[in-house]
Amino acid sequence: MLTFRNAIFVFALLLLSFTAHAQGFYYHSIMPDGRSVIGDQPAPGAKQVRKVPLTRGNASAPLSTPPPPHAAPPEQASENPETAIRQAQEQLEAAKTALESGREPLPGERSGTAGGASRLNDAYAARIKLLENEVTTAQKRLDDAYARRNAGRR
Repeated sequence: MLTFRNAIFVFALLLLSFTAHAQGFYYHSIMPDGRSVIGDQPAPGAKQVRKVPLTRGNASAPLSTPPPPHAAPPEQASENPETAIRQAQEQLEAAKTALESGREPLPGERSGTAGGASRLNDAYAARIKLLENEVTTAQKRLDDAYARRNAGRR
């Protein structure tokens, strides 16, 4: 049975979904501690904020995004292989920390169920996928740095 409280909740969710879809973008904020925060507004106190467009026909965040702005691409790494390895290790640790701290659902990342409970929604899955991709990218960057160092030793 649909109670007044549930009706208001459903209406709010529908309104939020239409707003997110009409908005056409989301914000990817990098906090001072390296955490990534994704939402419909920039996170307060973020050291860097990126406005990311939604893909056509998708009301959630796109799963494939460019590398995060705080992670330097390999070509920007120092000429010194040991420095490049150290920087890649730091980026990997920051990405892993961001992933672990990002596992807690943010407001708006739970959807109500018919039984009155809630479940994690697509926005949560997209944010976690983005954080996992950052870890994968950082690990690849570290592996590449080791490979370049080892190739130079031959």
